[in-house]
Amino acid sequence: MPLAIIAVFFNRWHSKKSLGVRAIQMLSVAMFMPAVIVLAMEKIIDGAAVAALIGGVVGYLFANISEYDRTTHRDSPD
Repeated sequence: MPLAIIAVFFNRWHSKKSLGVRAIQMLSVAMFMPAVIVLAMEKIIDGAAVAALIGGVVGYLFANISEYDRTTHRDSPD
């Protein structure tokens, strides 16, 4: 998890870009997915809960990416 955070911030600093929507999505997945995996491996949450959480994250990513792409293409000049 810390390596993913460092990599995202280094990438943003090196490319001289601000922390955008995609970077925030990457950070949220980099923090959430390992936590779900650890909880599943320790048998704290069962398989159905793991499937629901991973499915929710995948749905969140795909839904927001398509919405983000639609708004940026609409605002760009022809």
